[in-house]
Amino acid sequence: MPIKKLLYRMKQFCVAMFSVYLKRDEEFARNYLNIQEMALFNRLPGFEKKHSVRVARKMLKLAHGKANLDERKLARIGLLHDIGKVVEHNSTVTKSFMVIVRFFLPKVYDRLADEGKYNLKLRRFYIHKHHGAVGAELLAKIGENSNILTILRKHDPYVEKPAEEDPIELKILQQADAY
Repeated sequence: MPIKKLLYRMKQFCVAMFSVYLKRDEEFARNYLNIQEMALFNRLPGFEKKHSVRVARKMLKLAHGKANLDERKLARIGLLHDIGKVVEHNSTVTKSFMVIVRFFLPKVYDRLADEGKYNLKLRRFYIHKHHGAVGAELLAKIGENSNILTILRKHDPYVEKPAEEDPIELKILQQADAY
């Protein structure tokens, strides 16, 4: 199992390293985000923006043909799910290091994240772990007040365990984000 995890993480790293946020990706984001959301979104590094566009597109694909799902809401959730990471200012290498620590040394990661709440040198670990809640706070400050905030807070299954009563949009986000 560790070899399989390592190979998956290496693939993730390569995808992030060579991701290019294209004009068509920006047009996609502009179709769904308002001016204030787009301003926040544009503060993400290119590899994070590309990831968010991929997740949003995958969510739309997964939801295709399912009744009572709001396409605009799904796309916004996908685009904004990692918006809390604007506070981290991480490079691909720094983020990859944190992901490796998170998945291969989870107790160390949790300790660093806990200490990062009060220690500025470790703050990026705290933000990385709690980026869903941080993103929800950022969006609330610009006027978002829908259940999108709840979905963003809860989207990381390593921070908050999935529950059967979770909204379908959250389940679709978690599926799309886990590719």
